[in-house]
This record gives sequence, structure tokens and C-alpha cells, in this order.
Amino acid sequence: MSIVSALGYVVVRGPLEEWRRFGPEILGLQPAPSADPDTLLFKTDSRSWRLAIEAGEPAGPQSLVALGLEVRSAEQLDALADTLRSRGIEVHEDPDLAERRRVRGLIAFRDATGNTVEAYWGPTVDKTGFTSPRGVTFVAGETAAGEIGIGHTFLLADDVARAAAFYTEHLGFKLSDTIAFGPQSAHFLHCNPRHHSIAFAALPGAPASGLGHLMLEVDTLEAVGRALDAVQEQELPIPLSIGEHSNDRMTSFYVRTPSGFDIEYGYNGRVIDDRDWTVSHYESPSTWGHRFATPPGPGTD
Repeated sequence: MSIVSALGYVVVRGPLEEWRRFGPEILGLQPAPSADPDTLLFKTDSRSWRLAIEAGEPAGPQSLVALGLEVRSAEQLDALADTLRSRGIEVHEDPDLAERRRVRGLIAFRDATGNTVEAYWGPTVDKTGFTSPRGVTFVAGETAAGEIGIGHTFLLADDVARAAAFYTEHLGFKLSDTIAFGPQSAHFLHCNPRHHSIAFAALPGAPASGLGHLMLEVDTLEAVGRALDAVQEQELPIPLSIGEHSNDRMTSFYVRTPSGFDIEYGYNGRVIDDRDWTVSHYESPSTWGHRFATPPGPGTD
């Protein structure tokens, strides 16, 4: 069992006024109270927040500030910190940051490609629950399959195997499968029943690190279609048209965010049971669709 139970949150930079509209009106995220006027918080479920936007200029993949990886207890967080330090990885404990992130305890470190990772325990649950401005239900947090977090991140790397190995060797993630992507295969990793919470790929012309896309999953195909209508009505960039991925079976489309990275908005993602899961290799990212509708960005898979 992975010491990490979920990709609990994601922190990015971007233009706040644009995100203030984009998050609720396009994605259906619920705004959450924020004590910092330079940070927007959005909810996808009963957690106090899942996606944070810090004020900044659009920077595409380099908009990523931190990945929040959840562990189940203070003892597990301490054990993780000890393990990382014993392997020569610099770890910082940050009580002030923990307070800002609304968690009981937090450590910060960098992964093999330089992304900041915040491992934490004790997230805050909002008693008011979740109400989407668009009336959607996200497949996030507690589900019938267990706690599965916010969604997944598709990260960029110049050495995919090395980037993925950091998560499997130090954090207990498991390989779900791989997909042919030019000279290097993309690696998809899971830490709970969600098919993957982290993925790495090396894409031609893309940066050597950063966030290609963040996937948000909803519970009906209709919700995907209505979001696609909203995107088209506002003439927002659509890097990939609707389609179905070969490995996780997600039916989705991609929209460019105000920060410059992409959101994959999808339905019906595959779940994994490690008792009978077989790791496979796929020759194509998609079984149908997912055609380039606008010039491709760095985060399409």
C-alpha cells in the first residue's frame, strides 16, 4: 500500500480575475473562502479546498506551484520525512504553510524534476459540503472505491523513467501502465483506485518539467457535454477535442486555462484493484477522438 493515499490538492499561479470566472462558470468549481486576497480557492467536494490559484502571470506548465500529496496520519508523515532524509532528499517542515493549506501537518520537498511536493495529513473538511455553480458532481474525495483525491496531474519530464521512479521508490506509487510517446514511453502511476494520480511524459518542444494538464472527473457524460458547450460558446481554446483515452478509458476534452496549462474534463475513468491489475503498454493515447482542435499545448496526452 502506498504511503500516499491521494493527490489531495494542486496549487498553481494565474490571473485571478480570469480564474474567478473560469473556475465556476466553465468548470463548475465552487469558490471557497480565502484569507489571502492574492489566492483563490476552489472546491470539488466536502474538503475546504482542492485547487488554489495564487496571483501571477500565465506561465503554462511553469504555473505549477505545488502538488499536495495526502497521507493518513501524523505518524505516516513523520515516517515519510525520515525515509526521504535517509535517502538524501532535503525536507522542510513548515507549520505556517500547513496553516495556510488548512492541514494539521506538512512537509515540503522537490521531486526528481524539481516540482515542489507538499505531503500533509489532517485536511479540513467543510461542514457545508459542496455545491457546484454548474450543478455538477465531481468524482473526487470519498467515493465507493475509497478516497481518490482531486483528479490527476500530467507532468512533463525530460527523463520519464527517472521522474516516475522518484514516486514509486520513495512514495510508494505503483505503475498503472505506459503509452508510446516518441522515444520515451509515458508512465502512469497510481496510489489509490483512481487509474492514475500522477503521469509523466516527454513531449517534443515542451519544457523539461511542469504541469501539462490537470484532470477533473465528473459523474455524467452530460456534464462533460454541457461544459464543452460552455467552452465553445465562450470561444475558449480547445487543445484536444472530445475522445476516449486508451488506458484509463476516460471520455474527455481539454480546455486551456487562464494560467496556460490545460484542464482535462472527463467522465468514466477506470479504477484499479491491485489484486488483479495487469500492467500494459498502449501504442496510442486514445481509442477515438482527441484530435487537435487548436494548436497543441504541452500537456495533451
